[in-house]
Amino acid sequence: MDCVFGIQGNDYILIAGDKASISNSIIKFQDSDRKIWKLSNNQMIACVGESYDKKDFVKFIRANMELYYFQNGQKLTTEETAAYVRKEFAEGIRSSPHQCNCLIAGFDADGPKLYWLDYLGSYAKLLKAAHGYGAYFLYGLMDNFYKKDLSVAEGEDIIKKCIKELKTRFSINMVDFDVFKITKDGIEDISNKFNMPH
Repeated sequence: MDCVFGIQGNDYILIAGDKASISNSIIKFQDSDRKIWKLSNNQMIACVGESYDKKDFVKFIRANMELYYFQNGQKLTTEETAAYVRKEFAEGIRSSPHQCNCLIAGFDADGPKLYWLDYLGSYAKLLKAAHGYGAYFLYGLMDNFYKKDLSVAEGEDIIKKCIKELKTRFSINMVDFDVFKITKDGIEDISNKFNMPH
């Protein structure tokens, strides 16, 4: 019942995810479940799936990225990170599958990048992406409003439209969303622009 989504502009990426924690049934546990984590100063990963699997998988990926940095003295690019995560998914299918799907977003020297990955090891570089049940509502909306050379304000407007669509049409009440902007200057939490004060 999770939902994460993102869009890429010319010089930024916006990545968002709901904060609802829902079991495999009709019970919602909380509205403070993280689905987006920082991988480095310019990269984030958003995961949906079984709560333990996604958190454990992200912890594993982050630890191995740190290990790579300490062993080699350089950080992975966003493309390298996506390829590494894809490899872990693909290898996991044969031994211990990870029941989660991810978006990886980052800003490198050659600009922003957004990758869609699933638990089977498939991955694609996209301009707009979503995972989870909410993706059924969001792909059409993002296709409709996305255009080349999207400004940050226009990108934020698409994210607002996506959040409104989820709050209107999805069967689970999604109260709050985490929203991050990734640029050449790093990662900025802009969630307060999209959430109502409690």
